[in-house]
Amino acid sequence: MRNAGIIGLLFLMLVSTTVAVQTTLQYFSARSSGTNITVEWRANSEDNVIQYEIERAGDDQVFRFVASVPAKGSNQAYSYVDNEAFGKQDGTNGTIAKTYFTYRLKIVNADKTSSYSNSTGVSHSVSGIKRTWGMIKEMFR
Repeated sequence: MRNAGIIGLLFLMLVSTTVAVQTTLQYFSARSSGTNITVEWRANSEDNVIQYEIERAGDDQVFRFVASVPAKGSNQAYSYVDNEAFGKQDGTNGTIAKTYFTYRLKIVNADKTSSYSNSTGVSHSVSGIKRTWGMIKEMFR
C-alpha cells in the first residue's frame, strides 16, 4: 500500500509538470531605422502568459528593463518601438551605449514564474545631431 502511495505521488508530479505549457516564439527580432529600434516577435501559444518584459543590454551586456507588453493570446504578433536606446547609460560608469544593443524577452506567467527568450542584437546608427540632442534631453530627465 505504501508503494502505491509513492507511485501515485510520482505520477501526480509527472502530470503536473507536463501540464505547464511552454511559450515558443516563432520569431524574435530587432531592427534599427536610424531614429529608433523596433523589437518584434510572435508567440505560438500563450495559455499561461500574462506579459512580456522587454530587456535591453548595451556595451556592458547587462540587461535592463525597458517596457512591459501584455499578452494578447496565442498566435499573436507583437511590436515595440524603443526610441530611447541611444541615450541610455550602461551600468554605473556613465558611458553611453552607442551602436550595438542586445534585446531579450522575459516571459511572465500567471503563476509568477518566468523564462527568457533567446537574445537578438541590432546595430543602431544615429546621426551626430540626433545623438547630441538625445543626450541633452536625457540630462534633464
